[in-house]
Amino acid sequence: MSGTHSSRRRRRLWHFANADFDEASWALRVDGHAVALEGKPLEVLHELLLRAGEVVTKDEILDAVWPGLTVVEGSLATAISKLRKALGGEADAIIATVPRVGYRLVAPVAVNSIDTPLAPRFAFAPGDSVPGRKLWQLDRPLGDTGSEDVWCARQAKTGEARVFKFADAPDRLRSLKREAALSRLLFAGLGKSAPIPALHEWNFDTAPFFLEYAWGGDDLLAWAEAAGGLSAIAPEQRLAVAAMIARALAAVHGMGVLHKDLKPANILIERVDDEPVVRLVDFGSGRLLDDAVLANYHITDPGSLDADLGKDEPRSGTLAYRAPELAGEAVPTVKSDIYALGLIVYQLVIGDFSAALAPGWEARVADPLLRDDIARAAAGVPAERLASAEELAERLDRLPQRRAEAEAEAERSARLAEQQRLDEQRAARRPWVRAAFASLTVGLLTASALAAYAWHQRNEAVAARELAETSYAFIAEDVLGSPDPAKSSADETVIDAIKRASQQIDQRFAGAPHVAARLHLAVARAFHQRSDFDTARAEYTRADALFSNAGEASGDDAVVGRLGRIHMESTSGQPDRLEVAGKLLAAERERLGARGEAGRVGFALASAEGAYGYMADIEAAERAFQRAVKIGEAPDSGVPPGQLLKARSSLALTLMRLGRADEAEPIARAIVRDSTRIRGADHPDTLVTRQHWLNSLSMTGRHDEALKASAPLLAAMQKRFGPDHRFTLALHSARFESFAALGQYDAAARETERVWRGAAALAGPQSHQALVGQTDYASALCQTARRNQAMGIANDALSTTRAAFGPDYPLTHVVRYFTAECLIANDRFADAQALLRGLDRQKMAQLLGNPDIGAAIDLALAEAALGSGDKAEARRLLAAAAPAFADAKDPAAKARAKKLEAQLARGGG
Repeated sequence: MSGTHSSRRRRRLWHFANADFDEASWALRVDGHAVALEGKPLEVLHELLLRAGEVVTKDEILDAVWPGLTVVEGSLATAISKLRKALGGEADAIIATVPRVGYRLVAPVAVNSIDTPLAPRFAFAPGDSVPGRKLWQLDRPLGDTGSEDVWCARQAKTGEARVFKFADAPDRLRSLKREAALSRLLFAGLGKSAPIPALHEWNFDTAPFFLEYAWGGDDLLAWAEAAGGLSAIAPEQRLAVAAMIARALAAVHGMGVLHKDLKPANILIERVDDEPVVRLVDFGSGRLLDDAVLANYHITDPGSLDADLGKDEPRSGTLAYRAPELAGEAVPTVKSDIYALGLIVYQLVIGDFSAALAPGWEARVADPLLRDDIARAAAGVPAERLASAEELAERLDRLPQRRAEAEAEAERSARLAEQQRLDEQRAARRPWVRAAFASLTVGLLTASALAAYAWHQRNEAVAARELAETSYAFIAEDVLGSPDPAKSSADETVIDAIKRASQQIDQRFAGAPHVAARLHLAVARAFHQRSDFDTARAEYTRADALFSNAGEASGDDAVVGRLGRIHMESTSGQPDRLEVAGKLLAAERERLGARGEAGRVGFALASAEGAYGYMADIEAAERAFQRAVKIGEAPDSGVPPGQLLKARSSLALTLMRLGRADEAEPIARAIVRDSTRIRGADHPDTLVTRQHWLNSLSMTGRHDEALKASAPLLAAMQKRFGPDHRFTLALHSARFESFAALGQYDAAARETERVWRGAAALAGPQSHQALVGQTDYASALCQTARRNQAMGIANDALSTTRAAFGPDYPLTHVVRYFTAECLIANDRFADAQALLRGLDRQKMAQLLGNPDIGAAIDLALAEAALGSGDKAEARRLLAAAAPAFADAKDPAAKARAKKLEAQLARGGG
């Protein structure tokens, strides 16, 4: 078990008046000479130094220096008197008294921060009795720090081993208190499965202060040394340990706790019943993401906890394992811990705890799957890292299966050459569509796992009574009956309550994994609906694991759950998730075989294929949704009417994407009618179907009609979903399209700026909807007096898109086009021509649902050519574009073409 700190200690030297105070040694020197002073006056001085120049009240000092104790005010006055005597000079020259309030350090203060090697802080020796615990004798110091403040001790009679962590000064005591609070919280929330040693006792009253832990095993360094070196341990065993570490960290994160100093010396391995058990230790610099959770678990104050539980120490942790973003002032997050975890996994894989993730590290990892896992866990940019430690654990646990799947895929490559070509073509496309179609998400493409389960179970008795009773108890007691004490019952939303209660599912239903699986699946769907994809992904994963534990991995509910996750990955818009969806979908197709052609499972599979195709191959999406509708309309399909409506809606959207809005409009209008009849006029799904119908009106050129109908719908969506929900933003985007088509660019800019800002807040500035919104915003501004401002916004969108998705992805081609149009509006014709040349028109047409995009590019090139003085080229390009605009429903494009024609007719003036 390691010590609390790294091998070097951060040390602040305070200089004031004629004195120096050294935090590391907790020593005061006056005029260059050491001053003998008790601990309490020095603690008072430390509090005043921390707020030099400010008035520190008596109550604040008493709470900090005498925590949890009732002391007379005279104790503080005595400490101040001793300080003044030690410092010399006039009474108020250094420490001023503020009558009836407190004290203020008035002397100028300078601070130097330096690192010093640790030295033993205690005069302990093996065989000494533990102070205050006479039956326990110190055996040997632990850890890699050299400070000798962590010891293994043994009971004098029984020989039982325990671990004691000592502190000798207030700064170290604060660390012990923080660690005690976090340890107690983890045990309260996780019970016996908590991946930490049990905390038996603590002493926060008299020095030396200490925590007393159960023996938790040797740390990873000692474990490797005992085996003859890390490389001497079988690779499979090292990988198993890596997965256990990831699961331990995931459990800690699940309680809202950050470790902040994850390293091999802080990871223990002990054999219990001849099986290895991993435990994490040293939470002295840990952080609690939500202080209110302490009260939620009734954690009592062990002696004045720090109110912020470590938020004041963002730079804590061992340098080698510190995430790159923490080199600055970034606040540690879950992703910071995951970076350290990725480095540790790398070291375990290659068998070298001294290794760093230096350039070229990939060459030392032979397995491409492991290379990818490590790269995703230890990515330099937090947004590119794996979302959770649980996801890394799942990857490592499934490594044999993933290898087998990869080998099977390779063997099939010969007979699937054509399919492989199509897959590679799809992989070259990043999921991107106009924000007007962003509503093709979880609510539209696949059946709700909970609703589908209820429909399926209606006439079947398999565990129905048990599920109903236990689920009702969970909802009534864990979700609704146990409010968060940090919020009033009115302030806590149901989704807050679900997120809090979901942590209890596994513990409450430990003996009923089939129940826990379905509850996790319902929670996954809830967060999926709210676009909290990272939380939903973890819940989907947990549900699938529990279905396997219950022997139901091939059951309908488990299959529908996996297909639900595939839908989410397909439409989330998060980088690289479409590729994940494609691989999962291929595996599910193979697993289902003929079972995926009919019934509830066939409907869910077709819907998931449609969702994936919508983002990767729009023509395949149409075939998939046609099949889903056909399956759902078959007698005794088991598909609820609401889910069938969603499949029809998805088909209508797909037709719009294919440029067949005339076909889609009557279908969308009929769906609104049927949804109003089945669900009600104010049902969320009915509101979304109304939006789809408005999209079809806009695409058929009925812009005034679409805008008139969109105003009451926008008010209803804002009330139902909120202003930043993806459905609300999608309606703003549809309104942008109509305003822009009517030449009302200021109004169009207001709509799409709302899309950009809202999507960036919802899914990040690199998400597809945010980049589309940013590009559309720039495009609208370019048609107004603010075209110079628009140029910077467009260039930023293009740079972000290239960096996130590469130069040849469809999204990049589309953003290049709109940036070029903005350049033309700013009379930068040569720059515009450079961007317009080489655009992939086919990819753009597929993604935009606009078969005339090639003509639009020619028109832009013609405008740029005329602006550059090449009238002949401008005429040629305009002639190429003219036939497409003859029957186009876009009045703005027609107006541009006529304007250019007139300019050329009068000589380009």
